[in-house]
Amino acid sequence: MDTNDVIRLLGEISLVDDRVVKTDKIEQRAQVHMWASALIDVPYEFAGEAVGRHYAESAWPVMPKDITARWRDTIRDRMRRQVGTFEPAHHPEIDPDDPHGNAFVAALRAGNRAVMTGADAPRELPELVGRVGRTVDVAPANEGYLAAKAARYPKRERPAGPPELAVHCPACGSAANRPCQTTMRGRPMTGTHPSRRDVYEAQRGAVA
Repeated sequence: MDTNDVIRLLGEISLVDDRVVKTDKIEQRAQVHMWASALIDVPYEFAGEAVGRHYAESAWPVMPKDITARWRDTIRDRMRRQVGTFEPAHHPEIDPDDPHGNAFVAALRAGNRAVMTGADAPRELPELVGRVGRTVDVAPANEGYLAAKAARYPKRERPAGPPELAVHCPACGSAANRPCQTTMRGRPMTGTHPSRRDVYEAQRGAVA
């Protein structure tokens, strides 16, 4: 809000509460500048609604702090619900080669500002997961693409691991073909428990 907005707002408030607006010209000028400074980040429409909510709950004259307190609560609620991710690809003004990322920061701030002021609605979690489970028609990759991908990202052969992984581990309860876990914290082990090796050797002996 600017001084013109404040003058307009105070004029509307004076129609229902003549205790708020000053009568002395000098005091009026100081009041307008003080309210404009306090409400500089508050949209005019929100300030009007906040005044109405204030008088619905209180018999005291409205003050700038009553409006700004409601504005801060609204911003916190909007940003709490804003869980959407920022996609640089949706902003052509962002230069991917910019070493300082100035355009990225500016676009990110502009997006947050739009949510805070109500220009954009918060992108909530249901909106993000709404597409889960939907069928999407995807064209199959052609042979040229698969060959280029294989050449650029060759698959690494994973080590087969110790042979006793083929059996259940009686020490930690890991199923066959699953790594052993530490008994205290349940973290994957690089090796195996001795009892698992004993079971493996016993089964080998039974087969032989």
